Amino acid sequence: MKKTWQTIVGAGAAIAMIASFAGCGSSSASGKTELSFFANNTQDLYQPIIDAFEKENPDITIKFSTTNGAQAGYQQTLQTRISGGQLADVYVAPPEQLSDLVKNGVAKDLTDESFMSRIGDTNKAQATVNGKVYAMSITAWTNAYAYNKDLLAKAGYDSIPETWDEFIDMLKALKDAGVEKPYLEPKAGLGALVEGWIGYDSSKQSKSVDQQIGDGDSTFAKSYTKYYKQWAKLFDAGVMGSEVTGLADDQVRSEFAAGRLAVMPSGYWDVNTFKKAGINFAFGRMPMLHKGDTPYAPGAADSGYAINAKIDGAKLKAAESFLDFLSSEEGLKLIQDNMGLIPSTKNYTPDIDETFKEPYDLYLKTGNVYLNTLGWPASGRSALRAETFAQLQQVALGSITPAQATANLDAKLKTLS
Repeated sequence: MKKTWQTIVGAGAAIAMIASFAGCGSSSASGKTELSFFANNTQDLYQPIIDAFEKENPDITIKFSTTNGAQAGYQQTLQTRISGGQLADVYVAPPEQLSDLVKNGVAKDLTDESFMSRIGDTNKAQATVNGKVYAMSITAWTNAYAYNKDLLAKAGYDSIPETWDEFIDMLKALKDAGVEKPYLEPKAGLGALVEGWIGYDSSKQSKSVDQQIGDGDSTFAKSYTKYYKQWAKLFDAGVMGSEVTGLADDQVRSEFAAGRLAVMPSGYWDVNTFKKAGINFAFGRMPMLHKGDTPYAPGAADSGYAINAKIDGAKLKAAESFLDFLSSEEGLKLIQDNMGLIPSTKNYTPDIDETFKEPYDLYLKTGNVYLNTLGWPASGRSALRAETFAQLQQVALGSITPAQATANLDAKLKTLS
């Protein structure tokens, strides 16, 4: 589930954030236009992109900042900066917050900007509020299962099975073959493939499952319970334990990179990490509930880049130049090479690493990705998504049943409406 895996930031990022608060002014002492940039990833990943932009625009300097934690931490800090009047000139705008950003008057309308002609309709749609586009989304993501080929071979497998029951049978076989850790999910990403199941079922209806819940036509209890029961089979079968409720994203990733974990939910952003680890791996499908179900996975257009609507003059021109560079062929290649994100624009065809070919063909090329939050009330998406993970943690601990978890989600939704 992308906004867990894709937006991990490093432990040293707080230093960059603190240093940048002083850099939110207008022009630097050198006479250059100083542009503050707040993003949900680490400076080391963005620095080659910033360096290339500054080389092409020697009259502009970028002051970068980020925050510790995953997506939820970024969103909270973004809101704090807005409330304190310290919002950066350019910032990453999560789709869950976009409506509020527009309502607060801090996201510039980008609809008619020349660089927006490079952006595809799907990415534009996710960044649209009341018919206008307020963020430039230039990449797309999908979850997939990363798997260790050598460990799977111990149980006689060379790929991820097509169905969920077959997948659980494989995990049992791995355990019987002596693989201590056949499968793990992080605590902030439990239920990693449930959205894929919901996405497929939604594709057969005129309104998505989550839109029905958001509109009051259904409830989590009615719609989600059957999916959560299926996911809970992992614990019933003994192939994943309650220890996942204490595992952070990096801990699960480290286990896989060390060659001790057979399968984990992941994405393209982990390709370089796993290659550097020197393990024999690939990315595969996320199993569906039934044979013949069209493959779907959690995924969507990525969060877009927004311009602070309160800036003008040289700062505004610099911000527009920065977005123009990010969406150029040079910028997109740098983003893919350094950040492990997959460009999704009209002007660039990404060269996909061979290890990720199967999920790319299954999900991104077909558009068969689904993000549940897009069907929920805009003002409560972040809180509700966090609540799904919290409830599944309780299921993993055996404290509540899947049915109780979905009933609790309905109760949470009522507090947000």
